[in-house]
Amino acid sequence: MRPPERWPLHPAPAETESLSSWLRRIAASYGMYSYELLEHGLGHRELSDTELDLNPPTDLLEELANRTGLDQHRVNAMTMAGWVPWLFDSLIPAPGAYETYVHQLSVLLPPKRRNIYAPRKWLPWLPGAGVRRGCPDCLESSPTLLLFWQLPVMASCPVHGRRLETYEGNPPDYILWATPAHDQRPLPESLSLLDRRTWQAITTGSVDLPRYPVHAGIWFRLLRTLLDELTTAQGRYGRQLDDVRRVWEHCGHPFRAGLYSWQPFETLHWTVQQQLLEAAAAAMELIEAGSLSALGTSAHLLRPGPNPRISDGIRPGRPTATAEAWKKPTLDELWKQATDALEVCIAAAKADPLVAQQLYDFARYGCRSEESVGSLRETFAELHIPLDFLSQTENQ
Repeated sequence: MRPPERWPLHPAPAETESLSSWLRRIAASYGMYSYELLEHGLGHRELSDTELDLNPPTDLLEELANRTGLDQHRVNAMTMAGWVPWLFDSLIPAPGAYETYVHQLSVLLPPKRRNIYAPRKWLPWLPGAGVRRGCPDCLESSPTLLLFWQLPVMASCPVHGRRLETYEGNPPDYILWATPAHDQRPLPESLSLLDRRTWQAITTGSVDLPRYPVHAGIWFRLLRTLLDELTTAQGRYGRQLDDVRRVWEHCGHPFRAGLYSWQPFETLHWTVQQQLLEAAAAAMELIEAGSLSALGTSAHLLRPGPNPRISDGIRPGRPTATAEAWKKPTLDELWKQATDALEVCIAAAKADPLVAQQLYDFARYGCRSEESVGSLRETFAELHIPLDFLSQTENQ
């Protein structure tokens, strides 16, 4: 007899729950293990938790959607493959992947200041070794395991405001936390804010930054870029070395988290990864406060926008000759203001299609031939402004 299309028992997945966790809870509803559910309920071979959560077979995801009535996109989102291209460019390691993901943006350091590494078989955020990590408060109330607990992208739980801890065992049957409940380190507010922003990226698809909201894909790459900048070789910092040292002093950890040689963030021990996340949070806090020099092209995203002056409705009186002479800028000052504004606009255009199109429309105003338009597009490409941000109807 053919099994029913829809399973009578199928608990709804929690927000950002991993596929292996959800299958385990469905199987428990029938007094089974997940491998038994795969074999007898779906006619599928046994898969490890890693195989289920990374990139499981498409036919398995389709069958799960049919058996539970869940939208297939929702089922896909319980796997790492479902987060391409937001979190990952691809799940297949490729030459130049590190440079593409980590060097497209810059925060602390100017572009091309950092060394460009090419670690083999590298994928962003995926740790070299599996680590069981979770929120004690979350797991006390439910055996649900979140997909993003597997990645070193957050150091705390945004819901309960406490650090994520490593453990041994299989919730809810058995769990042994590496850190006792009475030995919890305080959670810095800057780190809590960083993780709330990451959680917002995961759950809503965008992040509210001081200047304006950005897409989740920009946020993940911005954070990964900053982590790379904080592990850059000391000699590459130049005059910014004192500022970077101040970041590490601010969060109370050793310079470069004690690293003597460069390693990809993903291969580091969880303790070191936490220190780097705290340093990234501290750097963002100092940049937003205006007390840390950040020369990267994307640093403006972390700075508050200018406060527009609102008139009180009273017409200002005529300034005195002395005041007028004092306020009148020189030609050099005017030129600097113009170039500074242009640099900010170019930096914003690299990440925001709307800004890129507005800048392009402004620059195209004086173009009178196809050659001049083509030259303008070449200039945008040289400035690393994505040409696919621009309208394809500029000749209309």
